[in-house]
Amino acid sequence: MTVTVEKLLARGNEISIEHGQLVIRPSSGMPVPLDWRDKYSPALLREILVTLRMDAYEYGGYSTGLYGTNKAAGVTIQLPSFVGGLDTHAIFNAELNRKLSTKAGKKDTPLPKGHFRIGKRSHLYRFWQSTGLPTPRRMSSFHDYLGNLRGILFTADMTADQNNRLDTGSLRPLYITAVEVRKAFQPDKGRTIDGQLPDNCRTKVPDKDLTTAQTNQGFKGNPTTGTDNHGKTVISTSEYTAVNEPVVSRKSPQEQTDEEWLADYSSTPCDGYRL
Repeated sequence: MTVTVEKLLARGNEISIEHGQLVIRPSSGMPVPLDWRDKYSPALLREILVTLRMDAYEYGGYSTGLYGTNKAAGVTIQLPSFVGGLDTHAIFNAELNRKLSTKAGKKDTPLPKGHFRIGKRSHLYRFWQSTGLPTPRRMSSFHDYLGNLRGILFTADMTADQNNRLDTGSLRPLYITAVEVRKAFQPDKGRTIDGQLPDNCRTKVPDKDLTTAQTNQGFKGNPTTGTDNHGKTVISTSEYTAVNEPVVSRKSPQEQTDEEWLADYSSTPCDGYRL
C-alpha cells in the first residue's frame, strides 16, 4: 500500500515539517501512532522536498581535529544532504585540550579522542539550542549527545567557497508550514478551514430513520499507542439509537496492522476515521 502526501492531503489532513520532523494532524483528530510515522516519514519528507525543489541535511556523525593553516581546533559534523546525498559538513570551533588539571590529566593536555569543549557563546552551542534538544549539564560532554541529532532535518547556506561546507551560523532545523505544503501539492484547492467536510456528505443515519426518543450516549475516550510531537489529542464519538443501524466494531490502533490502520483512517469523510 502506497502512502503519499497527495493522498493524505486529499483526505483533509494537515502536514508540515516542524523542528526538522514530519508532523501530521489527521482530519479525524486521532493522533498518529509513532511506529506508523517512523515507517512512512522518510518517503513523505522526501516527497515534500522534491516537490518544493529543495534539499535538507541530516546528521551523519562527527570528528575532531585541527583545521586550516593556523591548525585551529574544531569539530566537524557530517551533514549529508537528504535528497541529493551530497557529502556536506559543518565545522565548529571547539577546544580539544583540558581546561583544568584533573585525575585524568593535566591542564592543557589533549582530551581523549572525540572529546571537546565549547562555550555558551559558540556557534555549536547556539545551533544545539535551536534544535530544542535537552542541553548537556557539562559543556565538556557534548560528544555524548551529538547522536541525538539523528532524525532531524536541517537547513543551511553553503559557505562562500562552496566546498560542500555549510555555514554554521545559518544551520538550523527545517520548518515548512502546512500552508506551504498544501500550496505545493494542491495549488488550486485552497481551503478556508482544514478538515472541513464537503457539503454533500450525508449523515450516517437519515433523519427519517431516527427514533423520536433519540438520546445522546455521551463521549468515550479512544486509547492510542502514542502521539506525534504535537499529538496530545483526546478523540470522542457520539452514538445515537437508530433503526436498522448495524454496530461496527473496530480494532483499537494498537491491535491493527499497518494496512488495517491506514485503511481505517482512509475511510470516507463521513466515517470519522481519516488520514
